[in-house]
Amino acid sequence: MTRQTASTPSTPLDSDPQAQRQTRRGGLQPDLTSSDPYAVLGLQRGATAHEIKRAYFALVREHSPEEHPDTFKLIRAAYEKLRTADAKAVTDLFLFQPSTPWEPRKRPRKLDLIFHSDDVWRLLQQHGDLGQTNFKKDYRPIQL
Repeated sequence: MTRQTASTPSTPLDSDPQAQRQTRRGGLQPDLTSSDPYAVLGLQRGATAHEIKRAYFALVREHSPEEHPDTFKLIRAAYEKLRTADAKAVTDLFLFQPSTPWEPRKRPRKLDLIFHSDDVWRLLQQHGDLGQTNFKKDYRPIQL
């Protein structure tokens, strides 16, 4: 019967510090090409403020601003979107319910302002007595 000591790894996660870090951050790899701040920090949606802060500082250690300035700016922008509770609420709102895409305003059709004699004739027929063949309603019996 062999006994394991503290120096012997019992699982594959114990032997690999990279795997331990991935497990602590929610099991996701940071995606530095994504526009989702959770994916950039390698977190699952709904992460706590402590997890967000821990993931941010771990990534800053890996991608220092002196060596990787563009990557650092991306990580910093993702952290700013999730840092406070208010900013996180706004970010979550637009991640779950994206805004509608912009569409150019459609111009209304132009009104036809040209005078047509047919239109006048049609109006007179509808509202007047032009083209009328039954004139009985024009004559009433005289009441004495």
